[in-house]
Amino acid sequence: MCGIAGKLWFDTSRPADRDTVEAMTRALVHRGPDGHGLVADGSIALGHRRLAIVDLSERGAQPMVGAGGCLLVANGEIYNHAELRADLGLRGHRFASDCDVEAILPLYEEWYPKEGARFVRRLDGMFAFALWDPRARRLILARDRAGQKPLVYAADGERIAFASELAALRAEPSLDRSPDWDALSDYLSFRVVPHPRSAWRGARKLEPGHVLTVEDGELRDERYWCLAAGADEGAPSPEEAAEEVARLLEDAVRRRLMSDVPVGALLSGGVDSAAVVAFMARHTAGRVRTFTMGFEDAAYDESQDALRTARLFDTEHHHEVVRPDALALIDDVVRRYGEPFADASALPTLMVSRMAGAQLKVVLTGDGGDESFAGYDRHRALLLAQKLDSRWAGPLRAALAVATPSLGLFAEGGQRSLGNRLRRFHDALSLSPRGRNHLWRLGMKDAVRAELLTPEATERLGHPSFYGADSELPLRLNEALVLDVDRYLPDDILVKVDIASMAHSLEARAPFLDRRLMEFTASLPGHYKANWRSGKRLLRAALADVLPADVISGPKRGFGVPLDAWFAGPLADHARDVLLSTRARQRGLFRADRVAALIDAHVQRKVAAHETLFTLLVLERWFLQEESA
Repeated sequence: MCGIAGKLWFDTSRPADRDTVEAMTRALVHRGPDGHGLVADGSIALGHRRLAIVDLSERGAQPMVGAGGCLLVANGEIYNHAELRADLGLRGHRFASDCDVEAILPLYEEWYPKEGARFVRRLDGMFAFALWDPRARRLILARDRAGQKPLVYAADGERIAFASELAALRAEPSLDRSPDWDALSDYLSFRVVPHPRSAWRGARKLEPGHVLTVEDGELRDERYWCLAAGADEGAPSPEEAAEEVARLLEDAVRRRLMSDVPVGALLSGGVDSAAVVAFMARHTAGRVRTFTMGFEDAAYDESQDALRTARLFDTEHHHEVVRPDALALIDDVVRRYGEPFADASALPTLMVSRMAGAQLKVVLTGDGGDESFAGYDRHRALLLAQKLDSRWAGPLRAALAVATPSLGLFAEGGQRSLGNRLRRFHDALSLSPRGRNHLWRLGMKDAVRAELLTPEATERLGHPSFYGADSELPLRLNEALVLDVDRYLPDDILVKVDIASMAHSLEARAPFLDRRLMEFTASLPGHYKANWRSGKRLLRAALADVLPADVISGPKRGFGVPLDAWFAGPLADHARDVLLSTRARQRGLFRADRVAALIDAHVQRKVAAHETLFTLLVLERWFLQEESA
């Protein structure tokens, strides 16, 4: 729920900058159309936009004031607020509302003197908040463990400004909005800008599981939570583990139904969202409302699988077949995300959020299941490659080198075709396990990048970051999963869902990101979760009594769009117009002749360049947006 913003002058004689905070708050109206609050206290101003979900009365309005005069603006939900209230009540604290985030104020009063910033560990939920203690002149900015709720900030020697989105932070006059070339270098490789950087030199992202404390002009960043990879010793049996996973997931769903407004679900054709809907049906009075987007391209359409699940649990199902205006959708992504973001699944996520947001304020999603339970192809590929390393790597590489050129990259399934997957597998076999994991996370390979960049851009951008610690130590499956939780989830999946859903005043809650479920699953041996033949083995076992066998064993498609077909058809001319324009050439980042050749090769079905072309197109349109702002 909500959007937050604020600004603090370090010089106590300077009055609060209400105008800037008001402008930032206006830019967040889509995150909270139900109410607006702004308060100034000396040299700080805090702003809030409210999406009313828990305690719909005015008592739940923000900024909130604590008994000690502390001020709070918060975004998100605190799922254990009832337990916190009971404990804090016994300690003498009183509450003015039934709003869940109010518990943060007395929690700070009670535990900060004893634990410092680590008092945030006592919160269970998804959140980003700012708490101002006027007595100590202490500002605390905190973000939830997984990074479901965003918080960005700009700080120099005179001030700190912060907001829920980069687009709002734009209102800060001192913000250095020149491109951060290191961040854009990583964007070219990973299709997103990894935290803590942003595309602007002057803005940073508070990292998941971190607290930033500001006192006397000094910033202190502390990590209060991290996920640890499990070992094989001391684990429960697979049967006991599956039973506990089912119990934890059901309880996570139940806790996320906390709301004074109706709660629905985004339903794909996969096992994760089906499990969420199944448990919702157990704990919801009346029919669950579910929402699905379908595509005319059968390779990307999960609507029939979703419809089967909806019928199974008798949901009130809403379904639309998308015939998207690709250009309008791309412009919407560039505008909404505030920096280059080229995960194409943002397009259908925006569309399904618009559909659900027209009826509801809250939905549950299946996000996070793949990262905890090894649901991606790359997880199984990592295990298969390790299995083949000792005896068969050489002969297999030779066989794949002969076979892959003859496999069509645009067979049914396009970018998901067998040829495309085998080529990626072949390219990684000669690398270390960490190198393979890095390669399979790249949206643009290093060789393609080197081919497209001009010499000047190569010097300016330098080398991209390595995905995870660059180490010679073996990478076990559990370590790869923890790395996905640390990087891929908050940098890509959760950014995508938060911005897309809140763009339509819709709060998305993810039961699979429940702290207890994540920690328990991470503690288990990797072979419980996947082998080279199948992923999500533990989750499927846990759901054996919850979902039918055909739903549990169904293939994973992911929430994709047919970019390959778009760039071979309706987007080809647009890509030429934008990427080969005079302004793009003058920018000097990419060699126009190589970009033109890449577009032509894709149109002629010689290469699968859709991800690279989409990455370039989003970047160029972002530059154009920045120049016109």
